[in-house]
Amino acid sequence: MDVRNHPDAPDFEELQDVLVEPVRREEIEERRNDGDVLVEDNVREREDLNVVAYLGNDPNAAETDNIGVPLYRLIQLFGTPQLPELQAGEDISGREDVTFKYLFRVTHKGSPDELPTKWLMTIHDSHVRFAASVAEWRDEGSAFTADSKLALTTYTLALQLVLEPVECVYEGLRF
Repeated sequence: MDVRNHPDAPDFEELQDVLVEPVRREEIEERRNDGDVLVEDNVREREDLNVVAYLGNDPNAAETDNIGVPLYRLIQLFGTPQLPELQAGEDISGREDVTFKYLFRVTHKGSPDELPTKWLMTIHDSHVRFAASVAEWRDEGSAFTADSKLALTTYTLALQLVLEPVECVYEGLRF
């Protein structure tokens, strides 16, 4: 099911009180040097939610395969991914199904009853598909499952970031 059609997912309009900021690479390296591990709950792969993010504006269209357009839009908005292990020129032999990943800090300024005031999310590819995860820094790499409302909000928010075209500088093209 498209995440926009899930009965518990927020509408795009409900996300107006949310600020999304990329986490600085230096902060990521500091946390890792302190022994923290970034763990994630990949919303796309959760069987209890069973949602995908259709990348076109028509949620009924089968446009789930083109991960290049979301990556291009993320690069336009935020630059290259900031996680050190996903930088160009690094050893890529350990990569399995993720080729890019952005880490964002999300601040929610709306009602604290619905969502936490702050959380981390990643936007990445997963098995060549667009994905987003709720993320946390932990002392160890133990898995966790995020609250369903938070997971659906995270995936919807990630989708909202990449759906709208960003005007290119060159010849007014929109991508």
